[in-house]
Amino acid sequence: MFARSLFGDMGKKNQQAATNGQYVRKSAPSMAQRRALGAFVLLQDGNLEKPPASSASDPQTNADNLKALSYFLGIDAVGISRCPEWTWYSHDATGAAIDPPHDQAISMVIDQGYETMEGATGDDWIAVSQSMRAYLRFSILGSVVARQIRNLGYEAKAHTVMDGEVLQPPLLLLSGLGEVSRIGEVILNPFLGPRLKSGVVTTTMPVAHDKPISFGLQNFCENCNKCARECPSGAITAGPKLMFNGYEIWKSDSQKCTTYRITNQSGAMCGRCMKTCPWNLEGIFAEAPFRWAAMNMPKAAPILAKLDDMAGNGGRNPVKKWWWDLELAEDGAYRPASHPVSDRDLQKDLDLKYEDQTLAVYPANLAPHPWPFPFPMDREKGIEAYQALITAEQYKARLKTGDTDGLAHEFRIDGDAPVIRVEIVKAEPMADGVTKYEFASVDGTPLPVWEAGAHIDIVVAPEYLRQYSLSGDPSDRSRYQIGVLREDQGRGGSQLLHRIFTEGRKIFISKPINHFPLTETAGRTYLMGGGIGITPMIAMAHRLHASGADFKMHYSCSSRSGAGFLQDLETMPWSDRVHLHISAEGSRADLDSILGDYKPNDHVYTCGPDRYMTSVIEAAERSGFKDGECHVEYFSVPETPDHENHPFVLRLARSGTEIEVPADRTAADVLNENGINVDVKCSDGICGVCKCGLTSGDVEHRDFVLSKKQRASSIILCQSRAAEAGGIVEVDL
Repeated sequence: MFARSLFGDMGKKNQQAATNGQYVRKSAPSMAQRRALGAFVLLQDGNLEKPPASSASDPQTNADNLKALSYFLGIDAVGISRCPEWTWYSHDATGAAIDPPHDQAISMVIDQGYETMEGATGDDWIAVSQSMRAYLRFSILGSVVARQIRNLGYEAKAHTVMDGEVLQPPLLLLSGLGEVSRIGEVILNPFLGPRLKSGVVTTTMPVAHDKPISFGLQNFCENCNKCARECPSGAITAGPKLMFNGYEIWKSDSQKCTTYRITNQSGAMCGRCMKTCPWNLEGIFAEAPFRWAAMNMPKAAPILAKLDDMAGNGGRNPVKKWWWDLELAEDGAYRPASHPVSDRDLQKDLDLKYEDQTLAVYPANLAPHPWPFPFPMDREKGIEAYQALITAEQYKARLKTGDTDGLAHEFRIDGDAPVIRVEIVKAEPMADGVTKYEFASVDGTPLPVWEAGAHIDIVVAPEYLRQYSLSGDPSDRSRYQIGVLREDQGRGGSQLLHRIFTEGRKIFISKPINHFPLTETAGRTYLMGGGIGITPMIAMAHRLHASGADFKMHYSCSSRSGAGFLQDLETMPWSDRVHLHISAEGSRADLDSILGDYKPNDHVYTCGPDRYMTSVIEAAERSGFKDGECHVEYFSVPETPDHENHPFVLRLARSGTEIEVPADRTAADVLNENGINVDVKCSDGICGVCKCGLTSGDVEHRDFVLSKKQRASSIILCQSRAAEAGGIVEVDL
């Protein structure tokens, strides 16, 4: 869910809060540990250097030695089990299918720390640091165990929060380290409760297995709703266990939980369920009678749960608070938190009812594709999926009658991958802040067909999905070429790209998309590029030259030192069609003169800074160019007036459904929230991806992609709205 937040699957607010791991970086001690956690990924795996040692062939001896080693290093609990294929993820982070390499698992548990948790609310400024500390400990210690196994000649890999390929909860259950809890995918341990972080080392070494253990914890959870009552996001169900993806669980709303943890302004993330759980115990002996009664006297569970409240357990103990409430400020310094710090107490009087909760779940059929590319969440379908969950008894009864429709949820991938993996084969600086990049397929096969005017989406980082025009020859499918200007005052995407895009790096890009098509039947074509806006013009020139069309290219820039592609343009077979206009040399373009010889069916294309494109189009209109003969493509959002947002009604023509769009939401937002998928990329009205047919209604068009003619029958849903408050806009959906 954190990755999905980064890709924008849960909306802009979540994406902004997740960018650069802000929910971790915002807390000073957490940030310090996060840096080390990333570095230790290099220790998780490695190659074998010798065959298996004969002394390490006995499963029971190996199991005993691995546990002894783990406890010696400081692991708090260890369990060993098989590692079935169904505990492995289906795909890795690149979207490649995983073929499980190991069949044994060593599960390890790290205590997050009772003393610190006693002084915290669970969702204040120490919460994320407790998590990072536990993750960091396993990252180090699990990697040491994995390395020792490899030293003995067996494959082994540590699976951490940063890089893991197995599902840890089922392995914890198989190894006897706990039971399923009401919290959801959180495992309860009888000595730590949910106050733990786990990690797994998978291996091929023969090891004796532990067995699952029934501690009686689930019976206690059935009689205790404390975590659900105290959950700040309302993500934990107060209802019964239900069947989800074929197994019985108290299924929580992971979307609600993640949203609160990422956007929490009163602290850093959240572990309030761990803090308030009655099984968050102090030690092995301190509360032994309570533990014994809860595990051995099932009927005592309701009484014990009430006693836990009466004793004030789960409340905050200020004496144990040792940390400062420091928050990362915009200037990069850590200063006292800018919002009131969470100091909540127990809500003993809250009567939380299951029937009043609205939760969403995402079974396998609603799961995202495995590739690093946005996949908007459909919360309405998630709510429907939750409401369709049934109990284990109902599940068994339907199996007996053969009524299996809807019982099994299969993960399916519909259509081709939205991205392709390519290698950077050239990264060549061309001018001050301008670099040319060329990409080739990883396996050497031809890249997808594209047309002049097309662009590609590039996954610079999950939060930086950027669009760049293709500047190469459309007939050459061996490489894609782009030119990128580093914008030091931009939003960070181009700066990061220039820093990390080096030759040999493998990246993900979309297949070419064309919202700026070339009209090849034009009488004459004028290609007007300003600065980095020359990139799509180069591809158009290649195509026009190949077809024998009449065209001219006019390239305007401030100075030669900041102009990309100058050397390339000199060597083009159509270089005689290129006209340079360099302001520093006194050769600024006279647009009225260039476009003054207009004839019907001439077309002009322009891309570059907003002021430049506005000047080109105004000159074209003065010369007689018609609306359909002028074409623009924006690289960034131009200056816009301060629009006033009004609420309005969006009517879906195909069903007649009417949806209210509040003033603080866009049409694209509400459609996605209501289960009607609308692809959104730029959210600024410049890419055209969310274009939709307009059936009726008075629209205030706020896009920068549609022509005047197109606006009569189309609308860009991420920006445009009804022109008047309460207006009705009908779209072709």
